[in-house]
Amino acid sequence: MDHPLVWVLILVLLNFNTDVSGQVVVPSMNPLAVGSNVTLNLVPQSSINIGTWSYETTTIVLFYPGGSSVSTSYQGRVSFNRSSAELSISSLQLNDSGLYTVQGMEPVLTAVVTLSVQEPISNVTLRANATDLVELNDTAIFTCSVSSGTSLSYRWMNGSSEVAASDRVQLGVGNSTLSIVSVTRYDEGPFRCEVINGISNGTSQPIGLNVRYGPSKLTMMVVPEMIIGHTAYMMGSVITLSCSAQSKPAVSYKWRFNGVFLNEQSPQLSLQNTRENQTGSYACLAHNNVTLRYATMTTMIKIVEPISAVSLNRDGKPPILDQSFTLRCEVTGPVDYIHWLINGQVISLNNRTFFSTDNKTMVINPIQFSDSGEYLCEAFNAVSNKTSMTYTLVVNYGPEKPDVTSPDIAMTGHIVTFNCSASSQPPSQFSWFFNGSQVETGSVYETDPLTLASHGEYTCVSFNNVTGRNSTVSKMLIVIEPVSMAMVKVMGAQPIADNMFSLTCETTGTIYSIHWMKNGWPLYADNRTDFSMNNNTLTFNSVQDSDNGGYQCSAYNPLSNMTSTEYRLIVNYGPERPVIMSPDIAMTGYIVTFNCSASSQPPSQFSWFFNGSQVETGSVYETDPLTLASHGEYTCVAFNNITDRNSTASKMLTIIAPVTMTTVKVIGAQPILNERFSLTCETAGTVYSIQWMRNGWPLYADNRTDFSMNNNTLTFNYVQDSDIGDYQCSASNPLSNMTSSNYRLIVNYGPEMPVITGPALGETGHNVTFNCSASSQPPSQFSWFFNGSQVVTGSVYETDPLTLASHGEYTCVAFNNVTGRNSTVSKMLIVIEPVSMAMVKVMGAQPIADNMFTLTCETTGTIYSIHWMKNGWPLYADNRTDFSMNNNTLTFNSVQDSDNGGYQCSAYNPLSNMTSTEYRLIVNYGPERPVIMSPDIVMTGYIVTFNCSASSQPPSQFSWFFNGSQVETGSVYETGPLTLASHGEYTCVAFNNVTGRNSTVSKMLIVIEPVSMAMVKVMGAQPIADNMFSLTCETTGTIYSIHWMKNGWPLYADNRTDFSMNNNTLTFNSVQDSDNGGYQCSAYNPLSNMTSTEYRLIVNYGPERPVIMSPDIAMTGYIVTFNCSASSQPPSQFSWFFNGSQVETGSVYETDPLTLASHGEYTCVAFNNITDRNSTASKMLTIIAPVTMTTVKVIGAQPILNERFSLTCETAGTVYSIQWMRNGWPLYADNRTDFSMNNNTLTFNYVQDSDIGDYQCSASNPLSNMTSSNYRLIVNYGPEAPVITGPALGETGHNLTFNCSASSQPPSQFSWFFNGSQVVTGSVYETGPLTLASHGEYTCVAFNNVTGRNRTVSKILTVVEPVTMTMVKVMGSQPILNQTFSLTCETTGTIYSIQWMRNGWPLYADNRIDFSIDNNTLTFNSVQHSDKGDYQCSAYNPFSNMTSTDYRLIVNYGPERPVIMSPDIAMTGYIVTFNCSASSQPPSQFSWFFNGSQVETGSVYETDPLTLASHGEYTCVAFNNLTVRNSTVSKMLTIIEAITSVTVKRNKLPIASDNLTLTCVVTGHYDTIYWMKDNLSLVLNNTLNSDITISNNSLHFSPVKVSNDGNYQCVATNLFGPNTSPKYQLLVNYGPKSVNISGPVSVVIGSVTTVTLKCSADSRPISEYGWKFNNQSVFGTGPMIAVIASLENAGDYTCVAKNPVTNISTSKTISLDVTGHSNAPPFQARVGLMLTALLALSLCL
Repeated sequence: MDHPLVWVLILVLLNFNTDVSGQVVVPSMNPLAVGSNVTLNLVPQSSINIGTWSYETTTIVLFYPGGSSVSTSYQGRVSFNRSSAELSISSLQLNDSGLYTVQGMEPVLTAVVTLSVQEPISNVTLRANATDLVELNDTAIFTCSVSSGTSLSYRWMNGSSEVAASDRVQLGVGNSTLSIVSVTRYDEGPFRCEVINGISNGTSQPIGLNVRYGPSKLTMMVVPEMIIGHTAYMMGSVITLSCSAQSKPAVSYKWRFNGVFLNEQSPQLSLQNTRENQTGSYACLAHNNVTLRYATMTTMIKIVEPISAVSLNRDGKPPILDQSFTLRCEVTGPVDYIHWLINGQVISLNNRTFFSTDNKTMVINPIQFSDSGEYLCEAFNAVSNKTSMTYTLVVNYGPEKPDVTSPDIAMTGHIVTFNCSASSQPPSQFSWFFNGSQVETGSVYETDPLTLASHGEYTCVSFNNVTGRNSTVSKMLIVIEPVSMAMVKVMGAQPIADNMFSLTCETTGTIYSIHWMKNGWPLYADNRTDFSMNNNTLTFNSVQDSDNGGYQCSAYNPLSNMTSTEYRLIVNYGPERPVIMSPDIAMTGYIVTFNCSASSQPPSQFSWFFNGSQVETGSVYETDPLTLASHGEYTCVAFNNITDRNSTASKMLTIIAPVTMTTVKVIGAQPILNERFSLTCETAGTVYSIQWMRNGWPLYADNRTDFSMNNNTLTFNYVQDSDIGDYQCSASNPLSNMTSSNYRLIVNYGPEMPVITGPALGETGHNVTFNCSASSQPPSQFSWFFNGSQVVTGSVYETDPLTLASHGEYTCVAFNNVTGRNSTVSKMLIVIEPVSMAMVKVMGAQPIADNMFTLTCETTGTIYSIHWMKNGWPLYADNRTDFSMNNNTLTFNSVQDSDNGGYQCSAYNPLSNMTSTEYRLIVNYGPERPVIMSPDIVMTGYIVTFNCSASSQPPSQFSWFFNGSQVETGSVYETGPLTLASHGEYTCVAFNNVTGRNSTVSKMLIVIEPVSMAMVKVMGAQPIADNMFSLTCETTGTIYSIHWMKNGWPLYADNRTDFSMNNNTLTFNSVQDSDNGGYQCSAYNPLSNMTSTEYRLIVNYGPERPVIMSPDIAMTGYIVTFNCSASSQPPSQFSWFFNGSQVETGSVYETDPLTLASHGEYTCVAFNNITDRNSTASKMLTIIAPVTMTTVKVIGAQPILNERFSLTCETAGTVYSIQWMRNGWPLYADNRTDFSMNNNTLTFNYVQDSDIGDYQCSASNPLSNMTSSNYRLIVNYGPEAPVITGPALGETGHNLTFNCSASSQPPSQFSWFFNGSQVVTGSVYETGPLTLASHGEYTCVAFNNVTGRNRTVSKILTVVEPVTMTMVKVMGSQPILNQTFSLTCETTGTIYSIQWMRNGWPLYADNRIDFSIDNNTLTFNSVQHSDKGDYQCSAYNPFSNMTSTDYRLIVNYGPERPVIMSPDIAMTGYIVTFNCSASSQPPSQFSWFFNGSQVETGSVYETDPLTLASHGEYTCVAFNNLTVRNSTVSKMLTIIEAITSVTVKRNKLPIASDNLTLTCVVTGHYDTIYWMKDNLSLVLNNTLNSDITISNNSLHFSPVKVSNDGNYQCVATNLFGPNTSPKYQLLVNYGPKSVNISGPVSVVIGSVTTVTLKCSADSRPISEYGWKFNNQSVFGTGPMIAVIASLENAGDYTCVAKNPVTNISTSKTISLDVTGHSNAPPFQARVGLMLTALLALSLCL
């Protein structure tokens, strides 16, 4: 194009555009390689007619209709496609990285993208300092490098896992180095490094480490495993030991037995056919010949012979209570320990149980009953255990505490049996004495038939012929006669209420006590009931109704009793407590019914009186229709013609007229706020009370509200706004009421609390709007004053554009022309200038760590406050950071690394603010905290690497010193192979050539020699028991510590074992057997250790505790073997002696076949020829002959009950004891059974039935026993205790069977007698069909023709007739509510009792229900609803009963309590349905009345569509045509108008800071209005809504704000619910504010062609923009301007933003600084040219 000015014009127009979201720049690739090409595409694709592509602030291409222009620096490298707006750039270089922007005017858009140009990565190389390493000794260092590449990041891999930094793993030099300190076996890799940037990546070749380690985790396995519970292996076992360890390279193995190396170098050691001499310590040694490390594992193997036999025998005499008793356990084979058991439980040592040293003998002293049981001994060694046979222990004792079982009391004619028993072993013998004279022997004594002379003391004496003890017990027997008669009789007159009345109980027989019962329940004395001394007389001091019932007396002695038949008591009384049932109040025209009832026996008669004059007889009185003359006292008199008493009850009846009118009227003037105001309630009819209501709620007097005495006047002492509402009064009496229609009260007031809404601050050039409002009825008028001068009238005042002179006081005056009052409010307005510049600058030197450093914030405009930020977060003063007084200067007293970051300052006033660009602070420091990474201790011959690092900016340089002499420079120092001279201090010095500081760190390296030898040696003599003995540990190498072990376990000093100071010598002060074992010492330093081979310690001792194993007793002809053993090292020699003469040498002695001469003492002598000691043990051997015969024989006569009888036991052989048994169970002496001294004779002092059974005797000695065959004992007796089984009652016409039985041997014979005459023989007697003559006594006689005895028993039979009929019948009239009603129960047959039931449940008398004397009549004194139900009566005798069929009782009543179901209030146009119901039998009939006129019949009444005339009283009358009663109920229906529409309207267009009112317009009647915003109720008491008020139906915003935006609705409610308006969307217009110009403030001519400035502002709707240059308006409107970069165009550029709705204008100015040389004409001279070019361009377009 030939006109460059057109370009400027296009740029100016182009820069007026605004950003449009939704379009982005997408590069063809990003990041990109150096030399590559890129295409920038606009997405979505768009064709741009006028626009630019730019890089950072440099324009690349300018395009316009018909052409484009490319910047000189980009020519040949870029191409532009107009149709798609895409830009292509070729041959990219690193400096092409940055921000690319496309801007368009047609269409308007802006989009950006950031490109990154990078150099590709090549030749990734990985190096390692070494690859053959030793675990925990060496450090591995890897270095990763590339030949080329930029923007590099590194990642390290160990195999497939990424390497992360830790205490052993360090990453350095930007992650390009990896150091692994003290490598482990898990660090072998392979290791790779990956290098990445945005366009490429590379991975090095892998490097693997060869880490040598071990031996470690040395384990030893022994096969087979030890059997559970065993601590050794059984002799002959095959055992394999296996050893394994983790090691690289593989280890070599050696084996040691008890410290001696074996000829085995494999990981396995096999032990075949093991013997005891193979017991000891087995050690496995593993050695790595590269790491030069050792590991040792030791285990103990023990070989033991098993136990072969165990026996348990008694030692000495048998067990006797409270004496000593011994058991011995004999074992064959080696024994570790012995357990004793009783009944399967282990026996522990206690104060009565003792064990020998070797636990083979147990002594119980003294023996107790608790010691009885099954005894075992169990022997154990390490590989086996064996248990003896059971020994059963039974303890002999007694007799103890004899006991007699027999009755304490008995009746004459009976026989009593006494049984005596005592606890005894063997059983006791018994004797009986009566009152001191012996009467019988044996445990049982049976008396003759008793007489009164049989009364006395019976004594039993028990004797034990083994223990020689006896014991005595006595018992008293009381003899009495049976009770034979009991009967209740009346004493004196019949029962009269409140009089005395007595009953007596006549009896025959011995009487211990008499008890009285009422209705089957026990009776006790109280304040009205007394009993005579012997309880045979019952007296009622004042008999009452409650005493009615069935009375019986029962006579008792301990063996018999008898209860009398029932006496029925019924008490006459009354009349009492007469009651009148009737209403207390009634309305004129109605009929009232009075019911009178009284409690009385028999029932009362009634008379009625009105105000003293008789008007009726009978319990019911019904009045004529009532008048006011019917008011008065109604009296009922009840009279009992039996008791001749009367009783009176009275009741007042009040007559009233109904309420017919209520109206609310005003008294005096209309309501004025704070003045007196009164309402009155006018009424017609009898009025009991008046109630006032406001808005439907009850109203009560308070400090402002008073009521007159009769409540008909309501007075407000000073009426308030809060009194506004709908007022009603309600007049009522007990039978009617009426409520007035509403009176609406509205109060005039104000003006009050005027409020000004408007800003407190204003910015120069802006307009301010003030709104004034005040609470007032009617609304107020307003005037405005500025600094005392009136400026405007009306509630709103809008200022001119503000200047600093606009600062001052603005006053609003509100005036009410009705109340004549005014009220004033004022507000101050402060005017300020906007903030226009904020910039951070450095004061003084650059930041140096620990030095002072200062930043300042330069600003222009009115500044209220300055705030500092670091990295976008607020910054506060602390102990290192200070701010100047006005906060514009930030000073670091001692700047630190932690202060690094981006710093900004923000300048504020209440109406504007500005934040500076970021100042980046980086602090130079260090070096700090140098650290050396290396081992602390190393063995000679190894190489050590030291790594030094320090924190520093810039990075430090390093030097190394050994013991003060420099040896190396650089961060890493590697020694040569170490010697002991390498021990010393290694120092690293770090130096920063920028800060001029250095820092030093040192580390000590300790060099030691490895442990190469450890051996246990004996010091002095060999080990002798109880002597001192020492071992020493010889070592070579550097030794830090020595530890001793016994059998592989650590050994510690104790009271017998000491260690030398350096622990190399172990001394036993008194060596013992327990010290035997394998001893080793281990020598240690921090890098190596060695354990000695095992030294086996065996201590010489003994002989100790010689033991003879042999039986205690043996039979003639047998051979006995004695075994002697003693604990000894070396083993003992033995000699044997019999009764003092030597008979044998050696541990075993076997006798010849035994004779009685072999009885005697056998002694064993043990001798140790090493210790020169001997020890002796002796044992007695007893010789006996075997038992060969036992037989039970009878001595004397055969067994007869209660006679003496004896059995004897004949035997042959040596007999130690004889035991008797019955039925296989042991037999002991008792009070009837005795044994002879040698137990061979068994005597029954008086044989009993209980003695029947099979008897045997058993003879025994310790080695043999024999039991006899059975002898069967059968005892003859009886007859005893005959019993008759059969009924005590019988029914006529039926047959009865009696059975008689008696205990007898042989069985008894029987005879039967009826009333003394014999009727049959045999045990069974069956009667003929019973009649009443069958009543009487039936007797059975039992006879035993062997014993010659007989026994008699009798039984009484009672005969009755069956019940055959029961029926419930009505007596008199049908049931009427509150009247008397009776039912009777008709029956046939013998009747014992009658029971009444209702609905299946028993029925009892109460204050309304009575029963006749025989219970056959049921009377309701006043029948009630609750009496409804099914009634039955049941008649009973002992054999039969009958229940009547149901009688259904239904009570007639009503109507009562009529109820109307309907709404209380309804809306016009609706239909209302009234439902009336009343409780009634039969159901009621209904009539409906509206305001007194009948409108419908039936229980339901439905209205026509309602109008306001439908308001009134609706009355329902219920009538019962059976009871001829009616009942009335009324209900008021209130009619209100319906709501038909609700809408929201505004008073004007909403503009921020103006007042705005939304009004809720409602058609129809409503009670309340509330507001909603965004579907939620509007809350006015929070800070967000603090400027919103509600008055009546309006919502006031004072002023309205942008935060008030939202959807508003109003909700009108009445009693029928809410009605909600449609949503009104409030959008508040505001601005412009926060005007800002973006673009450069300084340019150099030649660096850019044009300068683009962009203006923006916050506004609704969007602002219009205009531009000024040096305060002169220039061409065009729009948000962007472009000018050519020239000296003439330098100056102030002002953007003016204006809101076309709020009509507010705000401006912003920046200064453009242009440097360099320019030939362009000045801006003003070019305006005409630019306008001309614009015209030419428009013609072309």
